[in-house]
Amino acid sequence: MGINKKSKLEEIKKHYHDYTSTYLEVVDSAIQSHRSANEELMLDYYFNVMGVKSGMKLLDAGCGVCGPAIYFAKEADIIIDAINISDTQIEIAKHKIEEFGLENKINVICGDYHFLENYYSENDFDIIYFLEAYGHGLNHKKLLESSVSLLKKGGLLYIKDYFQKDLKDMKRVNKVAKLMNKNFAYNLPCLYDTIGHLRRLNFEIVKIGKPEFVDDGGIMSAEFSDKSKIKLFQDENEMFSYADIFELIVRKQ
Repeated sequence: MGINKKSKLEEIKKHYHDYTSTYLEVVDSAIQSHRSANEELMLDYYFNVMGVKSGMKLLDAGCGVCGPAIYFAKEADIIIDAINISDTQIEIAKHKIEEFGLENKINVICGDYHFLENYYSENDFDIIYFLEAYGHGLNHKKLLESSVSLLKKGGLLYIKDYFQKDLKDMKRVNKVAKLMNKNFAYNLPCLYDTIGHLRRLNFEIVKIGKPEFVDDGGIMSAEFSDKSKIKLFQDENEMFSYADIFELIVRKQ
């Protein structure tokens, strides 16, 4: 898992202990940066693009406060397991699940999603999804290996996240990526490495592209930045696009 795994996990926990309340001042319940201003529209998009249907069993890996899981469970007769390293967010999620009366449809636990096989059974899930949670992975290869073992044959893996750009001035890109990783307890993934891992795990690649919902132009992300005092750029003149947002849809063969 690499050097200082325990301390890195503690950084993630601390980030969400310190900032979850601020995130929830800005968003309804889906803690994501690249998003639609209309949360219901965005969650409905995920629901449809993943092909969620009644009778399915889903795993929400890095579930936040279970905003998406709650929306999906209200839309269809499904079972969702959800896992998150943040005990702060788990407590909020449990209250939200109880508030909506979904205890029989959503089971949320605090745990390390790098080792999903320690919590769940093999070949058990129709869909596993990461909604801006893949980027918190300390070892993306291990994360994908753990995921494939839990999916049924023909099961779907959905990842929506930021991936570092390859630009001519990589020194500039790496500088901002380093700040992002530090300030958001992230490990900004490489798209090409991720595709390579997926292919070696014998996933069928269904789609790699931009999420097809209209984003808010970064308004809510900027609002969080102002409230939290977390800034990657000093001013607008410094700003540039150092990462792409992609959705990856792959199927276990």
